[in-house]
Amino acid sequence: MPKYILLGLGVPLIIFFSMHLWSKLSEQSKTRIIIVLSGILIIGFILVLTLLLT
Repeated sequence: MPKYILLGLGVPLIIFFSMHLWSKLSEQSKTRIIIVLSGILIIGFILVLTLLLT
C-alpha cells in the first residue's frame, strides 16, 4: 500500500519538475532530447515487434 502512495506523489512531482526544467532549456537542447527520445521509442517498438514475430 505505501508504494502506491509514493507512486501517486512521485509521478506528479517528476512531471512538475520536468516541465519546470523544460522551459529553461535552450531550443537546441530541446530538439536533441526529442530526437533521442524518438529514437529510443522507435528502437523499442522495432525490438518488441521483432521479439513478437520470431
